[in-house]
Parts: sequence; C-alpha cells; structure tokens
Amino acid sequence: MTQIIAFNSFSNNLGTRVLGQEIRMQIESILDSKDFVIFDFEGVEFVSHSFSDECFGKLLLKLPFEELKSKSTFINASDLVKKTIALAINDRLKASLAY
Repeated sequence: MTQIIAFNSFSNNLGTRVLGQEIRMQIESILDSKDFVIFDFEGVEFVSHSFSDECFGKLLLKLPFEELKSKSTFINASDLVKKTIALAINDRLKASLAY
C-alpha cells in the first residue's frame, strides 16, 4: 500500500524541529507498517535545514539510507526544497561515517 504525506497540509514554509519531529513520527509509523510513502511537497516554498534534519536526517538513525530510498520517494519539490533536504541527509550520512 502507498501513503502520501502532503507537506502543504502543515504549511507552505516548514521551519521548526518540533514540526519535523511530529512528521517524522508519522513517517516512521508508515515505514514500520511496510507501506511505501510519497513525500509530496506541492505548494511548499521553503524548508529549513533544522526541519529537514529532524524530519528526514534522523530517519537514518533508524534505517539505512538505501532502505529509506527503496521505501519512499519525493514529488513536487522545488530545487531549493530538494537541496535543503539533501544537505540534511548528507550531513547525517557523514556523521554516521565518523563513528
């Protein structure tokens, strides 16, 4: 089964760690149920690095990057949103290699 998280239902500007954590908990629940998740960023203009780290970067503390990639996809994200999320994920990947 596939589930869609419409990020614009939260706001068109996503900036806080608190919101990132709230959404990450939903994502973890979906991934635990073995469903595929689509991250839909239609209408979202901005995401902060701290939101991206909390929402997506910390997912890597629970599952490997390749597994996350195989269980999810991003749609309708602007270049700025994509770059911010990719930076947060890359920072987490680098940090995990440092251990």
